[in-house]
Amino acid sequence: MTVFSGLSEELTLAEAADLARLGDYAAAAELLQRDASDDVTRLDLLARVHAQAGDLEQADAAWARVLELAPESEPALAGRRLIAKIRSGRLRKRPIGRRLAAAGAVVVVVAGVAVIVATLPWSSPEPAPTAAPATTSPAVQAELDRLHASQSQAAEEEQSRQQKLTALAAHLGGDGVQVTTGSAVTISFDEGLFGPNAISPSADGRRALARWAAVLKGQDVRVTVIGHGIAVPGGPASGGSSTALARAASAARVLATASGLPLTTFAITSADQATPVHEGTNAAANRTVTLEVTPR
Repeated sequence: MTVFSGLSEELTLAEAADLARLGDYAAAAELLQRDASDDVTRLDLLARVHAQAGDLEQADAAWARVLELAPESEPALAGRRLIAKIRSGRLRKRPIGRRLAAAGAVVVVVAGVAVIVATLPWSSPEPAPTAAPATTSPAVQAELDRLHASQSQAAEEEQSRQQKLTALAAHLGGDGVQVTTGSAVTISFDEGLFGPNAISPSADGRRALARWAAVLKGQDVRVTVIGHGIAVPGGPASGGSSTALARAASAARVLATASGLPLTTFAITSADQATPVHEGTNAAANRTVTLEVTPR
């Protein structure tokens, strides 16, 4: 068994044990039966799931298979003895809730995690059968530790990134702009910045860009300038346009000059003409650029 196949098997056992603990016995059994396996630990857990669900026949069959593979398995021997007593009438069934309240549970160690799995839903004068802990090979445990550390680091990095975006969004707001936060902080201008067919900002547009650019001073950020255009009769109704791209380039130069940031801080691209910035408004408002700002 390779490290990865061993890891997959232990994760399957952990998931099945968790489903059983939550009472979803059908899902747990389906998961354990999905791949044919002669693994004693998997078969023993499958038997316990069937027993907890009240399916004595399937539980007995699974434990019988365990004994074919491991004739001295105490959990399987104890489980089959208990089922035999129930079938003979020497032991009566009791409701699952009462059984769990009256007796303990088996702790099965799967993938290095202790998972509580109820044993059998019937009373018994004998101690409940105890599952032998599944051992985890050093290689599999090392891979589990690596995955856990990687996931923890990724979660911490994402949390830090979201905190930076939230703080950046609060800093970048101002008059005449709308701020939204997603994978980046997006800035859209309330008024159009360009005249019809123009690729350089109008006087008002230049002032709006320069006024907003003041908030970029001293910020360690990347800015993508997205140019927008208006679809014209006879032209394509969707896709980018050379006019929109030229608008992005001229706006980037204004922003770089006004903010004092190097021009390399700014990337340019063209938006799809089919998705205007301002829905339901006149064309003038959509002769503009939007900005996507991300912290470095």
